Amino acid sequence: MPDTDTETRRSQRLYLGLQIIVSGETSSQKPFKSAAITVAFNAQGALLILHQKVNAGQTVLMLNPVNRDHQKARVVYTSGPRRRQHVGVEFLTPAPGFWGVDRPPHDWEARTAAESTVLSKSLL
Repeated sequence: MPDTDTETRRSQRLYLGLQIIVSGETSSQKPFKSAAITVAFNAQGALLILHQKVNAGQTVLMLNPVNRDHQKARVVYTSGPRRRQHVGVEFLTPAPGFWGVDRPPHDWEARTAAESTVLSKSLL
């Protein structure tokens, strides 16, 4: 289902429930690995339902078990009860291929390329 607010988003969201694996460390620095399901996602990240407590600012590793791709992401939003949070994550670098979508929205690749160009220039 297409997103209607693409003007305020960096790329169009897709509203599909994809299963992924999220791993990281708890607040007491113990490793965790937990299944999650997407509520919505785009080239820059996702909104997930996660059965593990995480905190905003924390870095996690996301694994797509279908295509075996993995990406680091930063937690930017958390909400909900302790054991079933809605979690917003942003990839450290845009990763439209992570989701394994056969025909991604046209703006995923175009905006990702533009962001990479801006990032490259800022590093010079």
